[in-house]
Amino acid sequence: MAANLPRSPKYKQAQAYYRGVLANERRIRCLEAEIERQQSRLALNGVEGGESVNRTMEGDALERGYVRLYDYCDALDTELAHYVDEREEAIRTLGNLIDGDMVEIIYLRYFEGLRFPAIHKLLTVDGRPMSERRMYSLHEQALCRLWRFIPAEFRQRKTVQ
Repeated sequence: MAANLPRSPKYKQAQAYYRGVLANERRIRCLEAEIERQQSRLALNGVEGGESVNRTMEGDALERGYVRLYDYCDALDTELAHYVDEREEAIRTLGNLIDGDMVEIIYLRYFEGLRFPAIHKLLTVDGRPMSERRMYSLHEQALCRLWRFIPAEFRQRKTVQ
């Protein structure tokens, strides 16, 4: 990776924005995994989703399990509502790139979470010529172009000339 090159403030700010989008995706996956774990624990204890647990005593493990499960579901709903809006806004910014390779690189990196070696492998499938250096260059150019389209709170104009 071309990590030794100096990065412009625009590049760094756009990269931070898109990394935030990727971080939200990972948080959602963690919440979904935790919900699945709680559901399987409750199923192992003999209660499948949809069955009534009204006859359980207050403080019963199953009741606490369902309360915890509902708390996780509420947290997921809250995160999802914010994430969906942010993701849609971030995807819309990609429409400002005219180079299809740039769009693909940014999408695969920040929306699919792929690392650069995997992206390069996908970009060179079917004999498509793309050097690693070119891929990194397109990544940097794309982020610099996208900078003006990211939300204002991620752009610190005073540091960008």
